[in-house]
Amino acid sequence: MKKLILALLIFLVSISSVKAEDPLVADPIINHLRLAMEDDKELEYSLKRCAGLFLASGTALHKLVEENHPDAQQFVDLGEELMEYLAKYQIIVIDISELTQESFNKTYSNNIEEIQRMNRSYYARMSDNFSTSGTIIENDVPLGDDVFTCIGFHEQIFGNQ
Repeated sequence: MKKLILALLIFLVSISSVKAEDPLVADPIINHLRLAMEDDKELEYSLKRCAGLFLASGTALHKLVEENHPDAQQFVDLGEELMEYLAKYQIIVIDISELTQESFNKTYSNNIEEIQRMNRSYYARMSDNFSTSGTIIENDVPLGDDVFTCIGFHEQIFGNQ
């Protein structure tokens, strides 16, 4: 019996340390947003990360919680809005170029890989949360903090739509 309890404790500690080692948990988005006002690279990173988080949230709501969940598309829309804003910002502010459909499409496409990487990482975390607790973010404080922070970031850019 003692060996079983010890094995269970070791297993639980190992699961906790895996979550703690998640780079998204070790590096909260708020840290990057604090620097984003003065650093274009931090702003780009923050936009990509929040877009990935919103896209993952929409997917998780649809696939894990309920097919056609009423909020799923709203989160996807938030992510897509940030992706569009990022591409326009990169063209107009960073590259100091004219915004054309061609330049927008190219810049937007160039951002997809990194956003998808963040999306997959966030979705994997949400999926793990759902399989262990039946919720996506409710019992995951760092993830909940990132969602709250990204919603506030989106509202600062676009207003309260």
